[in-house]
Amino acid sequence: LMLMGGAGLATCITFVWFSAPDLALTQLLVEVVTTILILLGLRWLPKRFQDANIDVATSGGARFRRVRDLVLALVFGGGLAVIAYAVMTRDRPDSIASFFLENAYALGGGRNVVNVILVDFRGFDTLGEITVLGIVALTTFALLRRFRPAADSIERPEQQLIQRGFEAKRSAEAEGSILSDFLFVPSVIMRWLFPVIIVLAIHLFLRGHDQPGGGFIAGITMSIAFILQYLAGGTRWTEDRLRILPAYWIGLGLLLALMTGAGAWLFGYPFLTSSFQYLDLPLLGRVPMASALLFDLGVFVLVVGATVLILVAIAHQSIRGAKPTRLRPHVETPAADSVEAN
Repeated sequence: LMLMGGAGLATCITFVWFSAPDLALTQLLVEVVTTILILLGLRWLPKRFQDANIDVATSGGARFRRVRDLVLALVFGGGLAVIAYAVMTRDRPDSIASFFLENAYALGGGRNVVNVILVDFRGFDTLGEITVLGIVALTTFALLRRFRPAADSIERPEQQLIQRGFEAKRSAEAEGSILSDFLFVPSVIMRWLFPVIIVLAIHLFLRGHDQPGGGFIAGITMSIAFILQYLAGGTRWTEDRLRILPAYWIGLGLLLALMTGAGAWLFGYPFLTSSFQYLDLPLLGRVPMASALLFDLGVFVLVVGATVLILVAIAHQSIRGAKPTRLRPHVETPAADSVEAN
């Protein structure tokens, strides 16, 4: 997991180096959210036990597997490095990048070329991607509904057992159930960050057509606000105060994106054809407005719903009991009966 995060961070730095702040910001936020969700998921997996009579680290089978994994990693990693080097050192064919750079503002009404490509020029691809994202979130939620955490993972982690400063007068059932039990000040800060992050997400969404931002980045940013609330207050505390219906968010986001695309049919244009013009608004003056903003809003809503739905599916493991262990019926063998008779 650390190596994957390091690879993602290296990719983010590469985007910054090549002056692609929109891609770098997206990569950074996705790395943060996915790392947190994976760590929360690993929390409920069973612990690894090893037989005290067998040294697994020095056994022949373990050595063989490690050597095999090392060879496979070197072969595939080296092969991909060679292929990447061969591709990057060849003469570049004619690219369509110049078309997007020249026509992003003229045809799409935006100066952020990346965002214009996503919501205008290649909006159908984006529609398919958010549809897949919604399906993945719903599938994850459906699979985890019947999942029960391992019995040995129900116990409090060792690092929480050490923090007993605020637990002297609390009952045993409530001890260490949430972050504020052992990290009071950080939990308060995380709760107060909620409105700040919401405002930041709205800001990133509104500026996305001309500057780094957009619906996807804003959706991931708002998802971080919900993640912090679950980490700071726990599942019950958060859901008692925030009525979160992420499945409805997914449906609303996808419906909004589809309706924006179908709206072009009313004017005799193909599906997902966008339009833009300048509107004269009081106090604000001449403001650019594009129909792709509604499509981007659908992306924003769906990304928030999908991320929070996966978070809810994982967080609900903390309020569920362990999966009951099935006991096999004892079957007496004839040999055992004869021994008992003797």
